[in-house]
Parts: sequence; C-alpha cells; structure tokens
Amino acid sequence: MTPKKPTTKDVEKSFYSNFMKRAQECFHAAQYSYKHEEWTATAISAIHSTIAACDAMCVYFLGQRAAGASHNEAITLFKAIDNSKEISTNANRIAQIIRTKNIAEYEKRLIFKSEAEKILNACKKFLEFAKKKLP
Repeated sequence: MTPKKPTTKDVEKSFYSNFMKRAQECFHAAQYSYKHEEWTATAISAIHSTIAACDAMCVYFLGQRAAGASHNEAITLFKAIDNSKEISTNANRIAQIIRTKNIAEYEKRLIFKSEAEKILNACKKFLEFAKKKLP
C-alpha cells in the first residue's frame, strides 16, 4: 500500500533558511538540556530541531512543507526530494526520532538518559546531512 499524498503548504524557497535557523536553535537547546541532565527537554528540543530541518529540506527542494496532522506526512514529503539512498537513510532517521515524540510530549513517563542520547545523536547526524545539502 502506497502512503497517501501528504497535505502540504507552498512556501517560497528562500524561507528554507528560517527553518534551518529554527532547527539549529532547537538543537542548541537540546544540547543545553542534555548538559543539564534534562532528558525530556533534550528529546523534545531534538525532535523539533529534526522537524524544522526536514521542513527546510522540503522547502528548499520542493517549495513545500508538510501541513498535515501527522508528522509521518513530513517523512513522505521528504522522501519525494529524490530516490537516493541518502534520502532514504535520513527519512528512516527522521522516523526514528519522531517515534519518541508522543512519549516525550504527552505520556506520563519521562525520557530516559539513553533515549535522550540516542535522539540527540540522530538529530545531530540529520542536521549535518541537511547542512551539507543546503546552501
């Protein structure tokens, strides 16, 4: 079964840099939170950094960002950039990060240090990829 076409919003290509700035600010917040042993805040900030960087890539390459209720639509849109192994690998990385969003933001338990480390490292790798691909 093919994924349904994501709901999108057209965004002028030049705004990709605003999404990347947001991604970098959230990543810095995640690093700060990690340094202060705030594991849940680390995860939330890294998750939002990843989403913003995904938006930056989609805006730059497609002129759109996902606007649906599910972040899985952002992953589907991201995959539309091209069929390369790099995009596929990073789409999986985004999915891995986003899977923790519900736990970090809505469930009664807090994020463990090991989860925060894993998300922060995955986010860092995705940001490095995005920075390499964007001007």
